[in-house]
Amino acid sequence: MADKVKICALGGLDEKGRDCYIVEINDDIFVLDCGISFPDKSLPGVDCLIPNPEYLVQNKHRVKAYLITHGHDESMSAVKYFVSQVPAPIYCSRFTRICMEGQAKMHHNKTKMNFVEVKPSDKIIIAGHEVRFFQVPHNVGESSGVALWTDRGWIIYTSDFIVDFSVNEPIYYLDLKTLEDIATKDTLVMLAESKAVNRSGYCSPKHKTKGIIEKYFRDEDKRIFIDSFWQNGYRIYEILKLCRTYNKKLYPYDCYTRMILKEYEKAQADLFNNLEIVTPTDLLRVRNQDLVILLLGQGDELYEELQDLSRGDNEDKRIVLGKDDIFINVALPLQTQETLSTRAVDALYRTGCEVVWVSGKDVTSMHAQKDDLKFMLSLLRPKYYWPVRGNFVNMMINARLALNMEIGLNHTNVFVMDNGMQLVFEGNTRPNIIPNEVNGINIAPVLVDGDGFTHGDNNAVDERVQMSEDGVVVIASTVSLNAKSIIAGPDCQMRGFVYVKEAEPLLKSISNIYVDEINTHLQLPNFDVDAVVAAVKDRAHKFIKRENGREPYILPIIQIVE
Repeated sequence: MADKVKICALGGLDEKGRDCYIVEINDDIFVLDCGISFPDKSLPGVDCLIPNPEYLVQNKHRVKAYLITHGHDESMSAVKYFVSQVPAPIYCSRFTRICMEGQAKMHHNKTKMNFVEVKPSDKIIIAGHEVRFFQVPHNVGESSGVALWTDRGWIIYTSDFIVDFSVNEPIYYLDLKTLEDIATKDTLVMLAESKAVNRSGYCSPKHKTKGIIEKYFRDEDKRIFIDSFWQNGYRIYEILKLCRTYNKKLYPYDCYTRMILKEYEKAQADLFNNLEIVTPTDLLRVRNQDLVILLLGQGDELYEELQDLSRGDNEDKRIVLGKDDIFINVALPLQTQETLSTRAVDALYRTGCEVVWVSGKDVTSMHAQKDDLKFMLSLLRPKYYWPVRGNFVNMMINARLALNMEIGLNHTNVFVMDNGMQLVFEGNTRPNIIPNEVNGINIAPVLVDGDGFTHGDNNAVDERVQMSEDGVVVIASTVSLNAKSIIAGPDCQMRGFVYVKEAEPLLKSISNIYVDEINTHLQLPNFDVDAVVAAVKDRAHKFIKRENGREPYILPIIQIVE
């Protein structure tokens, strides 16, 4: 009897990031990537969103492996939250392992992760199933796609990739030999990324910044500042290569940048040969025309760091931007970062330095464009095709591209699906698509706050939104149960919803409500703090709503002494 196969997404469909795909072969479950996405302003206090682990927790005895394709947040960063509840070996390249361990160290996360390192062309057996990794070019080293064998054919997940034969660095090669070997057998279904499918042609060579920024390393005598996102390994590779070529000395801007470079050196030691890295002690001993100062960061934090540097609020006061400096930005902002990046470039110009702001119009991100996808489709010729990793519009463009290629794909075997929907191959019939209303997989994102996490329906987020919009009232006192009275306080503070000159009458009224409720409950046989807090919240909320129409978050605090 043919293998029973189920495939579904816990995240990554019609969204940016949070990629997580579940492949079930008979009774065995494989997790392909397990990443995060970042919140917008509607989720204050939330660090990131991760896929919901509930389905895997319910079936954790069947989970055989996490197969992680590369070292980017959207692919790897939720694993450390999952393995504590659903333990299983993590199969990934050495570079990806270094990225995962380095990130866990940065976030002080001590979750134990059981890594199994694989090489780009490895063929391995997991729980009796053949698994092939094939390296693909992406902007972090040793990125790969994954193929799982079933007796129906390969299940292939490309993850993020481009087609590029011009890179001399082995960790960015396209492993065409392994792909050709995989293509000798039938491909049942291929899951391919959709993030840049709206762009025509191949991504390469438009992903390279060398042609734009090399002249500043070659021709200028000014000190060079240059920034990049820490997870863009290809961009860091370009910068370090230029430093070596033009005998520039590299200074890591801060401890964070120094730590990231040490992690990269573990995976790419050859790149650091003959590269002089300046220590903090020697910074002022290097001539400006010989110096490149590299600033690495993550997300919004990088642009905030640029503003601090421009204002002189940076930690190292020896580093000051001025007219004798060039600042080169090669950190391409996401749509959610455009406001911050605009403020950063404005602040940089105010310093008088020469600003080279490389944008998305000059360089494209390393994601598969139309011809990259056509190449992969033509080589692997899947029987079924499933566009993933991207918003709905791009997944639809990806599907239409496949339909127009005349390789046997049509409206009956190309699927555009939602998170939680299952594609099921069983028996000898055509695959079934099971809607999430039937299979009931919980796909509500989980909101991560610090090192812990909480489900998306948690009241804490609503409270933060309420505080950001209508402010907060905090009122506190100390109550003696023996004396049956308030012995300290009340102290009432307001923030964010009323002018100072209007505060005094409100403060007095809220304090009276608070004192009245405490005194009333002190006369009862048992003093219930929770009951007092609830009563104060209810009365104070109604009073403030009636007085000025606002609904601040109200936090009564009662300290008990005997």
